[in-house]
Amino acid sequence: MNEEERAWNYVLRLLSFRPRTRAEIRERLLRRGFPAELVERILARAEEEGLVDDRAFARLYAEDRLTSRPRPRRLVAAELRAKGVEPRLAAEVSRSVLPELSEEELARRAFLEKKRRWEALPKPLAVRRAYAFLLRRGFSPELSRKIVEEAFGPWTSEWE
Repeated sequence: MNEEERAWNYVLRLLSFRPRTRAEIRERLLRRGFPAELVERILARAEEEGLVDDRAFARLYAEDRLTSRPRPRRLVAAELRAKGVEPRLAAEVSRSVLPELSEEELARRAFLEKKRRWEALPKPLAVRRAYAFLLRRGFSPELSRKIVEEAFGPWTSEWE
């Protein structure tokens, strides 16, 4: 088996686990020691055959993240950029996917997926944990507070 066949088989094996961006595949091939010119040929072939498509990858990734682990769209865009999706494409896709879900709805969904954990706790502790959770997910302090107040009532000084 020549080097080009080895590189192509490696790409097929990588893609059998999950979709990947062009940048992810490039990085993996280069890390394996394949020459840059061969890597570019393999990437071009993968794109021609429809195996690598950054726009389709970004769309699938954003849909999955927004539905399975709700977070602000700006964080989804940052995750896409970290995976090698071009910044403009990452921002565009994160804004356009599931437009019916507002940031507030995403925060509410994130809260609801964990709400049962906090229900048995004393109210001040539950409030602090819920608020901290939403902040860690990347939601703004104002939005996090609003969602927590909806669930637990008006904010009081004992919760801080």
